[in-house]
Amino acid sequence: MEPIELKAETREATRKRVRHIRAEGYVPGVLYGRQTENTPIQMESKALHKVLSMAGGNVLIGLQVGDNEPVPTLAREVQRDVLRNNIIHIDFLQVVMTERIAADIPLVFVGEAPATKELGGILVHGIDAVEVECLPADLPASIEIDVSSLVNFNDSLTVSLLQVPSAVTILSDPETMMARIEAPRIVEEEEEEVVEEEEEVLEEPEMVGKKAEVEQEEAEEE
Repeated sequence: MEPIELKAETREATRKRVRHIRAEGYVPGVLYGRQTENTPIQMESKALHKVLSMAGGNVLIGLQVGDNEPVPTLAREVQRDVLRNNIIHIDFLQVVMTERIAADIPLVFVGEAPATKELGGILVHGIDAVEVECLPADLPASIEIDVSSLVNFNDSLTVSLLQVPSAVTILSDPETMMARIEAPRIVEEEEEEVVEEEEEVLEEPEMVGKKAEVEQEEAEEE
């Protein structure tokens, strides 16, 4: 996949300047990597949000700083405002295309689980991403998970079942659960209510019997 391009500029690394940068509609950040010096940068907030909506953290971004040639990067350490969810700082890792890297790849669940349609089961997701290792150019945008094999309650899919290209190595624990079918809670609640009603029915004749005995004793005393 061709890298998505983003333009940036160098900036002064001071707290006072950072406040002005954000007020002017820019986001401060840092470009770093094994073969590059840490470089304070800034980029337009709108352009950054647009790029991240397409790239996320596992698609290459061609970052052009000033008049330099774009370099392949991955978005890392995205900090957001708690209230507004705006990006307030971001780091970009400059990657070497000939060196393997680790990244989290999102899972995309496709298909329909028969257990949800036919039995009313609940599809529960265990994780939403897995960690992989590969060359930057081989990073998958996402990994699809077909849930159509989940036909009964308690059926599950683990990381060990993932199928990825040979160039990609999965680092996540193979026993990690990705998806599972659980019995509907309403059925469990109904079963509990039935049990409680049965217990009440069993207890009721005993109470009636005791009441009858008491009434008979009172009549004999009179």
